[in-house]
Amino acid sequence: MLITGAALADGRVRDVRVRDGVIDAVEEGLDPVAGERVVDGRGRHLLPGAIDIHVHFREPGGSHKETWETGSKSAAAGGVTTVVDQPNTSPPTVDGDAFDRKAALAADASLVDYGINGGVVADWDPDTLFDRPLFALGEVFLADSTGEMGIDLDLFSEALAEAAARDVPVTVHAEDATLFDESVLSGDLGGVGTAAAA
Repeated sequence: MLITGAALADGRVRDVRVRDGVIDAVEEGLDPVAGERVVDGRGRHLLPGAIDIHVHFREPGGSHKETWETGSKSAAAGGVTTVVDQPNTSPPTVDGDAFDRKAALAADASLVDYGINGGVVADWDPDTLFDRPLFALGEVFLADSTGEMGIDLDLFSEALAEAAARDVPVTVHAEDATLFDESVLSGDLGGVGTAAAA
């Protein structure tokens, strides 16, 4: 495809050639080649696709909230061309089988490029999980959140070592459950916030 006369993000007006899904040339005055689709970009902005590295498409297990189809359609509509799904689905993406199941759903339904993160729980299987093409290990939860995937510091240290040995990046949901204010967790705020709730 050749997009002609489009304004780039920095304001320059250029022609952009895309070949096999990759930008091949960004220049002025490119001529179409045989069989090339030409798109007139005059008066329009041509921006790179955005990347969202933190999505929760909730599939498998929570398709009433979001699916790979609905989530990727929303992403594409907003100019997001790549997403990275988090591991707290049902089942959580903590072993090779769960990764394969999620990857099959994504391959069948996603309208955008995607990555899949792996997670950590007490009975995770790092050997089979790291055998898959993980985008990252994470988000690793240091306190329970959706999916009850909170882990303690010992398991966190083990997970970091496993990821480092395989050169896999780690992303962390960095709350420390041992530091939570029990009065907030129980809802006993001693009158604080009750007017807002009334």
